[in-house]
Amino acid sequence: MGAVRNTRQKQMVYDALTRLDHPTATEVYERVHSEHPTVSRGTVFRVLGGFAAGGQVRRVTLADSDTRYDHTLEPHAHGRCRVCGRVCDVFLPDFSAIAQTARSNGFRIDGCEVEFYGVCADCSQKTNA
Repeated sequence: MGAVRNTRQKQMVYDALTRLDHPTATEVYERVHSEHPTVSRGTVFRVLGGFAAGGQVRRVTLADSDTRYDHTLEPHAHGRCRVCGRVCDVFLPDFSAIAQTARSNGFRIDGCEVEFYGVCADCSQKTNA
């Protein structure tokens, strides 16, 4: 019976993660807890950690931000709006060529975070309106 509950809790956490845009663990917990008040903060944090360790989600570390989680696993960068703080995916045309350049210089890549700073489309429209 414990395994069924554990699986259900994992699904709740994953569903919340996919409905939110690059959330922190606290944001995922708040979403799960609002719909399922019996799920604890510790459970949500443990499940997210397990997902990240198992490669089911990506742990994203951005400058001046709490760790965030991303369910998009293919290589990509992130853009962060300096007005509203929103984080979005930025797909570079040839991410593999960039990594290959680093490898050709003898660098063994364990991971990469590329972060663009600027103003998102929504905030740009608000300031131009």
